[in-house]
Amino acid sequence: MTVENGNGELRQLLEIKRAYRRDLTTLEEELKARFERELLDGKKRLKEQYLENVVDAVFGEPAPAEPKPVAVEPGAPAETKPPACPECGGTVDPNDKFCANCAFPLKEDEKPAAIAGRKFRTRSR
Repeated sequence: MTVENGNGELRQLLEIKRAYRRDLTTLEEELKARFERELLDGKKRLKEQYLENVVDAVFGEPAPAEPKPVAVEPGAPAETKPPACPECGGTVDPNDKFCANCAFPLKEDEKPAAIAGRKFRTRSR
């Protein structure tokens, strides 16, 4: 059991606690209602956007058809594609050692690279 002093502090503290809980509950209900409305509005906007995209896809202009491959006559020079980087797919020059876009090594050096520094000799005493 708690003992209350003559000033009514205990009663005052209990009233403060009840007011806090009441305000907290009110705040929770307001926020839930607001976020529920925002959620419903967001869902509605997304559904409208989805339906617009569907309508555009169905009733819009048809997508451009892919070009048909052209038959090459026998004896005609075949089109050669410029070489492409195996890493990024960018166009590269046949003489390049590295891709200009991603710096991927295109050719292995025929000669090993020179090692920087001096060559040490074995000492004899």
